[in-house]
Amino acid sequence: MTVKDGDFIRVDYTESVDGRVISTTNRDVAMKSDIYEEGIEYGPALIIVGSGDVVAGFKEEMIGKEIGASGTAEVPPAKAYGVRDPEDVELIPLTKFKKERPEIGMRVSVDGKMGTLTRIIGRKARVDYNHVLADKVVKYDYTIVERIEDRLEKLEGLIRIFAKIDLKTKILDGDVAEIESPWEMSYYREWPMMRRGIAEMAMRLLDLQEVRYIESHKAAPAVTTQLVSPPAKAGGADEPSAPSAEDQSQ
Repeated sequence: MTVKDGDFIRVDYTESVDGRVISTTNRDVAMKSDIYEEGIEYGPALIIVGSGDVVAGFKEEMIGKEIGASGTAEVPPAKAYGVRDPEDVELIPLTKFKKERPEIGMRVSVDGKMGTLTRIIGRKARVDYNHVLADKVVKYDYTIVERIEDRLEKLEGLIRIFAKIDLKTKILDGDVAEIESPWEMSYYREWPMMRRGIAEMAMRLLDLQEVRYIESHKAAPAVTTQLVSPPAKAGGADEPSAPSAEDQSQ
């Protein structure tokens, strides 16, 4: 069977721009390209075809390919990270940054919109909201490793991709999914919209009839303390005392 929209697949790939590797699932390539990061889990990435987690041109390249297929694709800007819009730029007061010290080249969030600070003019900053890879042809070297078939594994992967967290899940009779959501998740402003999006996608892609979020509160383990005397030395010998000042002077 070939890859189609809605498939959950694992793909090894290296993404490069102008001959420079910018991301990869291969640890050795990352180290060789000087982009290796501690704590990153390298290995085939889970991709939900058609969900928007990869650029459109890369998705189109994989559609119709057999599992195990390898290839190279050069994706034009319009189907990669976009064509630069010269109007998508704004001058904002430096006071917007509050305690943060603005510097040219830094990524900033302005009213929830991400951009790059490109210039400081007097008391204002010029922010470019175009993607940093706009106008770039992006190259992908890839191998489609496998297709995921298990529904629970798909659900766990979907949550990991879009919520960037592992949550306990199960699928009950009647095509009902339960997702355990620790109460701490309520502190994240994005969580209400994120959980709705995950639920809608799970029902559409996994043929679920209902998705339930179970908010969990867990008691902290009780902590007890006890004063314990040090064990006696073998043979019942007393613990030697520290030498007195008189002893030290002799």
